[in-house]
Amino acid sequence: MLLSCYMKKITKKTKEFTYSLVPELISASDLQRKSGKILRMLKDSTQPYFIVKNNKPTGVIVGIEEYNKLKKIQKEMELKEVLKIINEGEKELEEGKVKELKGSVFELWKNLQNNKND
Repeated sequence: MLLSCYMKKITKKTKEFTYSLVPELISASDLQRKSGKILRMLKDSTQPYFIVKNNKPTGVIVGIEEYNKLKKIQKEMELKEVLKIINEGEKELEEGKVKELKGSVFELWKNLQNNKND
């Protein structure tokens, strides 16, 4: 009995903070027939549900809270990448590796094309 209570706590904690090692699979036909039940499951779940058709994965469904977390992580990663590129550009500017472009983009393109043909 003690082990059973302890296992429930671990399972609950694991469900709240990490993904299951075994993916949750939902057949495309179950998605059509049981969409209400599946939506209720998604509401409180952090688990992604993989949609399979003909035994092949065709999509993934996640709850709205999990989706918002993933979007936030994506934005943070994109911001880090942009900041990295800006820092690299500033470093190259300080080192004198950056050249100033003069004239229009069209003139620059023309000059590049002429240099290719030479």
